[in-house]
Amino acid sequence: MPEVRAERFIPAPPEKVYALAKDLEGLKPYLKDVESLRVVAQQGNRTKSEWVGVAKGRKVRWLEEEEWDDAGLRNRFWSPKGDFDRYEGTWVFLPEGEGTRVVLHLTYELTIPIFGGILRKLVQRLMQENAESLLQGLEDRVRATLKP
Repeated sequence: MPEVRAERFIPAPPEKVYALAKDLEGLKPYLKDVESLRVVAQQGNRTKSEWVGVAKGRKVRWLEEEEWDDAGLRNRFWSPKGDFDRYEGTWVFLPEGEGTRVVLHLTYELTIPIFGGILRKLVQRLMQENAESLLQGLEDRVRATLKP
C-alpha cells in the first residue's frame, strides 16, 4: 500500500502548532488539489470533515474522522467512507529545540478504475505534494500569528 511521510520543523512551541493544526478548514487554502474541505461535526476531541480532491480532472471524495490527543500532541485520522479503499494516518507534534518537529504519516489505497497503473505514480506524487503543502501551510499560519 502506498505511504506518504512528510516532516517539517516549525519554529514555535508544540502547543501552538498543534492548536493551529486542529483548525482543518484554515489549512484548506494550502492544499492545491483539495477543492473543498468542510468540518461537519466536532464533539470533544473528535472531528468529522468532508473532503473533495481533484486528481487528473477526476474528483475524489471522502469523509475524514480525526481523533485529537491534546495531552500527547498527536492526531489519528482515517476515512470510514468515500472513494479511498483505505485512508489513515497520524500527525505528531514533537518538541525540538526552540520549536516543533511535525511528522505526518499517511497510508492510502485508491482503486478507482481511472487510476490504473499509469496514474498510480501521479497519485502518489500528488499525495506527497499535498502532505508537504499542508505542513508548509501550517508553518505559514504559525509564522503569521507570531508577527508583532
